[in-house]
Amino acid sequence: MAAVSVEYLSKSYGEIDAVNDVAFEVRHGEVFALLGPNGAGKTTTIEILEGFRRRDRGRVEVLGYDPADAATSRQFREHLGVVLQELAVEPFLSVRQALTRNAGYYPRPGSVDEVL
Repeated sequence: MAAVSVEYLSKSYGEIDAVNDVAFEVRHGEVFALLGPNGAGKTTTIEILEGFRRRDRGRVEVLGYDPADAATSRQFREHLGVVLQELAVEPFLSVRQALTRNAGYYPRPGSVDEVL
């Protein structure tokens, strides 16, 4: 079973096709790189895989979940670790504050003190 499976993934912004019929598979333990020039749709594809952006067409499965399925959104996010490309609040938080905030995303987080 693949960790990530993408079939016929497409996303458009008006008349612009950002992602057009992309397909790939990443197996557990495999290292995968998504390469291409600026404007090739790399960020859009990753944001769809993370569940931050909706796809127009195609099938996406990440760790057994459809990232767009609101019914399993919490379970999906509990299995996903993401470092966003753009940081908003992190520069204003202490390390303890950032860890405490992130621990709140999980039902049984580890101890912040132990992590520190």
